[in-house]
Amino acid sequence: MRDTEFSYIKNGADVLIENAISALGFDIFYVVSTLFLLIFLSIAYYQKKKYDSFKIYKSYLFIMLVESFFYALVLFFILGSMSLYLMDSSVENMYFNLVLSLGAGIYEELIFRVFSLYIFYQLMKFIFKSMSDFSSLFFALILSAILFSLFHLTGAETFTQYIFSNAFRVRFIAGILLGFLYINRGFGITAITHSFYDIFVIFQLT
Repeated sequence: MRDTEFSYIKNGADVLIENAISALGFDIFYVVSTLFLLIFLSIAYYQKKKYDSFKIYKSYLFIMLVESFFYALVLFFILGSMSLYLMDSSVENMYFNLVLSLGAGIYEELIFRVFSLYIFYQLMKFIFKSMSDFSSLFFALILSAILFSLFHLTGAETFTQYIFSNAFRVRFIAGILLGFLYINRGFGITAITHSFYDIFVIFQLT
């Protein structure tokens, strides 16, 4: 797999992460693999320490998959009705497309929902001391959705053109929907939903 060239369309998040890692002189494949392994181990440790359990219930996992599948369908039809998708299937190999879809569902939700929502929420609470929790979360959701949309700028158009384009608006709506889903259903459901959505797009575009 290391000898395979991944010639897929990169969004801002891809470019930012890869450039930052490359600038440090590290191999992106090893860094990303190690990063997600550390994240998984951290989550497992937190789960074990806080709830004294790490048991996986197959019935609950099945319900999560079914629920995420339904949300992904809704997202797919909403964005499809606007004739725009969040990703582009540019690699002919279906296996690589599936791997990229699963990866995007995880790392994009980590960046744009888990991290950015938390950072913007804390920022709102810090700047506007009297702002309620609901208002802080509302503005954090808006800002994270804007960031999510901006990071899908691929360089095919200028920043100004993208801001006023239909692509920006549609991806902003997607950011709102995924953010709302994360707030109400958590990271697992949102990441799986995003991955399912990307898989739907792959089969739609092939």
